[in-house]
Amino acid sequence: MPSYSDAETDGSVVQEAEIKPTFFSDISLCEFAFGIGAVKLNCLCFGMMLNIPTLTLHNLMYSIAPKGLLHEDTTDQDRISVCKAIIDHWMDKTKTMSDKKRFKQLYNAFMTLKEKTLAESLKQKFEANEPVQLEMFYKLDCGRLGPWVPPVEDISVPSSTGSETPSSSGSGSNSDLSSV
Repeated sequence: MPSYSDAETDGSVVQEAEIKPTFFSDISLCEFAFGIGAVKLNCLCFGMMLNIPTLTLHNLMYSIAPKGLLHEDTTDQDRISVCKAIIDHWMDKTKTMSDKKRFKQLYNAFMTLKEKTLAESLKQKFEANEPVQLEMFYKLDCGRLGPWVPPVEDISVPSSTGSETPSSSGSGSNSDLSSV
């Protein structure tokens, strides 16, 4: 068998075998993470559906996005990177599983998140052993988080008499809430 240097000297062209990406190939998973992150699917919920412990998900998230994902300064790149980290963690965790079992877990996660259209699209790609493509995500609105809404700082509960609310009374005691 000629070595690389032999091919150079005799002028023959060495053709490498074309590698066709599959459903679980690296490029496919990158597109998958980009698609999910770009449509703002809550990737933490997605990770939970893949049976990744909550503490692990938060550690992955805060290592990439120190302010979290629901902050107004969170970029799509942060969401995509967190999603990619979650998918990579899941792939490492399930490396001993067959591709069919892996896909079943992935499919069930999307069905649980009520994303049947995406789950069915992924199923078609998996059965054909084709890579995930971004076009699958163009028409989807997977659980968009919507515009950032600041947390409510003052909650007023109307009393039964209607004359005064516990937050406006100023006393702050729990006895004010006993009549509610």
